[in-house]
Formats: sequence, structure tokens, C-alpha cells
Amino acid sequence: MQPERVRLWEDAFHVLHLSVDDKEYQNVHARRTFPLSGNVDYISFLDEKDKEVALVVRPHKLDEASQQALERALDRMYYVARIIRVDEITETMGVTHWEVQTNRGYASFDVVDLHQIRRLPHGRLLIADADGNRFEIESVGRLDQHSQAIVSREI
Repeated sequence: MQPERVRLWEDAFHVLHLSVDDKEYQNVHARRTFPLSGNVDYISFLDEKDKEVALVVRPHKLDEASQQALERALDRMYYVARIIRVDEITETMGVTHWEVQTNRGYASFDVVDLHQIRRLPHGRLLIADADGNRFEIESVGRLDQHSQAIVSREI
């Protein structure tokens, strides 16, 4: 879909709305088609049932207000705190509790399933906690020795 046919805006509750031609969709969710690479040539918009309602090509050509609404929505969707130090990981009945320092300060979270920890090349880890928040370790090998030992023992 061409960007000139699309208009985006957020309401007072930060709910994203999409208008394509004369059809309006409320409470849509924007997704990059290639979220790990950051490629933004296409943006998919999903309704509340995760059904795609629009696929927009070249979103950088949207009008300025729509671009700003899209950027805010994507920032919320793809927010990732970067873990810079691991203080402790404890396990209770298969749930690991992480206490870490991130680029945004102290964080404490639970990982319910090891499948929520995605191993990527070069020692990179993507971690989703029990609440759906995302954390990243850019490289386990670049953490301090104490943090490396803790992470290596648990994953």
C-alpha cells in the first residue's frame, strides 16, 4: 500500500489509529516486517485479533504527523533495555529471577521459560520476561567476569 493513502494518529490513551482511503481501523499495532534487522521498507498493521489490515511500503514517505505517530508506536513495541551487568540470577521451580543493571538503571524480572531467551550470533541474547518486556545482552563475552559467570551458569 502506498504511503499517500495512509494516515496514522494516536488518541489520548496512546492507541494507534489507521485510516486507509476512507476505511478507519482503531487500536492497530505496527510491526516491522524484519524486526531484528531494523529494515523499515515495509510496516505491517495488525488489528486486535492480529490480522493484518494493511502493509505500507516506504513508511518514511508518510506525512509528518503519521510518521511521528508511527515512530512512537514502534518505540513502544520494540523497546529493549540493554543489560550491562548481571547482579544475580536465581531459580525457583523453573522460573529464573534476574537482577540486572541496564542502560536505563536497575531492573528485576522473571523469565518463565528458557525459550524466552533467544541466542543470536556473537554472544547476543534477547530476553523476554514474564510480562513481555524485552532485554538484550549485546555480547555475553563483553560483560564483566562476574556477570559472564552468572549468565553462563543459567543458560
